[in-house]
Amino acid sequence: MASSWVLVADNSQAKVYRLDRHKRVLDLVDQIDHEEGRWKRHEFVTAGPGHSVASSIGGNVRMVGTDNSPKVNESVNFAHMLAKSINHAHDLHQFETLRVCAPPKLLGEILPLVEKHVPQGEHINKDLIHESSEELLERLTELH
Repeated sequence: MASSWVLVADNSQAKVYRLDRHKRVLDLVDQIDHEEGRWKRHEFVTAGPGHSVASSIGGNVRMVGTDNSPKVNESVNFAHMLAKSINHAHDLHQFETLRVCAPPKLLGEILPLVEKHVPQGEHINKDLIHESSEELLERLTELH
């Protein structure tokens, strides 16, 4: 197992590639679609903090809680799911080193959730999900 995994993600999808730097090959391992990441704010069914909701026992109940929007919560949930999958794959010895390419906010949500024993290479703090594997490989090889 001399390969690295490269997680390329945004809030609505993720791709996992196997990178073999010696052969300069990037192979797609998995692709994850996260439909909720594409939803607009009004598509989430929630009253949100500070809004009244009809109670089942009658009257209105004022919702109090975090200032996080449902979209932000969904991004955090997606980051948790991705990190859990990465941690599990590393425990199964499917890769040696992890690299992550994601927008700054998502990168900041994923990295703290990756177990400390998972070796990490350099990360790219940018949304590269729509780049071809050839373009991505070029960016990754520029790091070394």
